[in-house]
Amino acid sequence: MLKKIIEKNYKWIIVFLCLIIVLMLLEDIFENEQLELDVLVYRLVILHLRSEPLTVIMKVITNLSSAYVLIAISLGTLIFAKNKKIGMCITGNLVITTLLNQLLKYIIQRPRPEGYRLIAESGYSFPSGHSMVSMAFYGLIIYLIWKMVKNKKIKYISCGILTLLIPLIGFSRIYLGVHYASDVIGGFAISIAYLMLFTNIVRSILKLEKEKKINIMNKRKMVEMRKKRKKLRNSFKYAFEGIKEAWSTEQNLKIHFIIMLIVIVTGFIFKISVMEWIACLLLFALVISLELINTAIETTVDIAMPEINEKAKYAKDIAAGAVLFSAIIAVIVGLIIFLPKIF
Repeated sequence: MLKKIIEKNYKWIIVFLCLIIVLMLLEDIFENEQLELDVLVYRLVILHLRSEPLTVIMKVITNLSSAYVLIAISLGTLIFAKNKKIGMCITGNLVITTLLNQLLKYIIQRPRPEGYRLIAESGYSFPSGHSMVSMAFYGLIIYLIWKMVKNKKIKYISCGILTLLIPLIGFSRIYLGVHYASDVIGGFAISIAYLMLFTNIVRSILKLEKEKKINIMNKRKMVEMRKKRKKLRNSFKYAFEGIKEAWSTEQNLKIHFIIMLIVIVTGFIFKISVMEWIACLLLFALVISLELINTAIETTVDIAMPEINEKAKYAKDIAAGAVLFSAIIAVIVGLIIFLPKIF
């Protein structure tokens, strides 16, 4: 039973574990500029591993994740790939991860290590841009090769080389003195979590393209497959439309979102722990989800029973009570977390 649950939800488990790693690193980073891990790795690399030949190799490896190389590869896939959607996925992936990395750096604003740099770099340190972008960029290429290349030798060799290249790029950033080890680990963790979600989108896009080339399947099966994909796509579309509609009509939902943003900002200011972040996130999800369910129940009751009815009022009151109860618990938990830090 447990094995089936893990197999079915392994991607979400990986995403959750990666986010926990990132939050744990951020908690230590906000408390101390240098982590014990960073000091140990730095001493090992700087004092015992540096040499002129290895420095030349590390500079070459780190450049394999430079903007020029990655943009050139992306443009190459856009121009030369027969399936243009592959090039679009690779290019879009590069743009998204680059913007996400810059946003995170601006929010966290961790200074780079000083004193041992072998190359010039500017900007903030966490998360490592080269590590984060290389994991996302080459990780997606590994995924595409594994899914689409039929020749096993080419598949295994190319995936093996790229899989080895990604950690080497991360190591090169530590070796060259422009990032801490925690910057690299954080960058990798963020990109792994991101890839778990982005590859689902890529798989959906490429399956639609692949579907057109399958001539063996009869017309009826093709129509059924399209309907299933359309149903899946529409389920996300309708879900977002529901949130949008609730946002525009329900004042309470706007209040919940505003409070959520205030708590998030306050959490960063007071540097709350990982477990406190988890508690806050779970309560955000609970209160907002119940508010959406309450809105759906009220709408359904109004349609089914437009005239005044005691049982209809009873159903609405119970739904509203569920939201109120969860909000009260959320406030109590918030006071338990933040009052000791304020006073």
